[in-house]
Amino acid sequence: MQTQYDVVVIGAGINGVAIAKALAERGKSVLVIEKNHIAAGASSNSSRLIHGGLRYLETYEFSLVKEALHDQKYLLDNYPDLVKLRPFYLPLYKNSKRPAWMIGLGLWFYSFFAQHGHKADKVTKEEFLRKFHAVKEDDLMAVYRYYDGKTDDDALTHQIAKEAQVKGVEILEKTVLKELKVEDECISIETSQGSCQTNTLINATGAWIDEVNAQFDLPSSYTVEKLSGIHLVIDKVLVPEPLFLETSSKRIFFIIPEADTTIIGTTERSEDKEVDQIRVNNEDVEYLLNESNNYLRTALRRNDIKEVYIGTRPIIKSQKDPSQMSREYKLDLHYLGKSRVLNIYGGKLTTFPSLAKKTVNLLEQDTYFK
Repeated sequence: MQTQYDVVVIGAGINGVAIAKALAERGKSVLVIEKNHIAAGASSNSSRLIHGGLRYLETYEFSLVKEALHDQKYLLDNYPDLVKLRPFYLPLYKNSKRPAWMIGLGLWFYSFFAQHGHKADKVTKEEFLRKFHAVKEDDLMAVYRYYDGKTDDDALTHQIAKEAQVKGVEILEKTVLKELKVEDECISIETSQGSCQTNTLINATGAWIDEVNAQFDLPSSYTVEKLSGIHLVIDKVLVPEPLFLETSSKRIFFIIPEADTTIIGTTERSEDKEVDQIRVNNEDVEYLLNESNNYLRTALRRNDIKEVYIGTRPIIKSQKDPSQMSREYKLDLHYLGKSRVLNIYGGKLTTFPSLAKKTVNLLEQDTYFK
């Protein structure tokens, strides 16, 4: 560890390492401090999708969808081994909560914003059922197909971290932040691996952001809603391609095939405990099993579950229902003399390239930082 850095980033999730890489590319010396390991939080516990967020069109978040699809194209082009375009199937049943015209219109807009060149289309029920043997035929009304990105979230985050290190970023894993003093002239930091100083501190701790700000009395303009989301890993491949499905309460979930397993998720439970104390809720496991079984010919049981994993997403707090809260991010910059504290609120796996670029551009508006 050096004694002085241009920027210190707290948190080695996808946003933290992407910001560090972008800063290093601009010639800055950067330290990343991580109390666990790279991608320990939501960055390795997601649905493993690189997507625009089809459901965000319902809440008119067009700018978020456009940005995410722009980032999707960038990732498809630059990380072809890690991010792949896949067909997603969206079957509509007689009891579907959304009418077919709404789905068709939404997919048209989604394809219009997408930059990969594959348009959404309608497939016949016969074609769908030939491919998806495990899915129920009863009351199937129509099937749509569109295209989105699939990735390995943990591998992608580690790849970005590796690229950051090649650019000169120092990443300290298993490192506890013990003391942090923000003064007009500099920010002094003491960790379990030594001490250093900086003039720019970035809090990119995701769901832990409020806890870190409270612990070290850092300035902040927002707070986050902690939404836990679980995924079931089923010990067999249920479907040949990803399925986009709606629950009986109009929420969305996915059934996604892997090499020899299937991922089903996700839930959205608002949590009021500290992030490290959040655990898998048995009610959420039953919820995903029940909702999946509404679509499957052979019901899944507990002994079909190989693993359950949980991630906690930081959503900027609002008065809305958790499933309706915006996934947009905020860059919350505070000046204290020559010192700057920047909080990264929100964000999602897909949009890390835009978030990192905007972060660097924001900091470089300060002539002192240049």
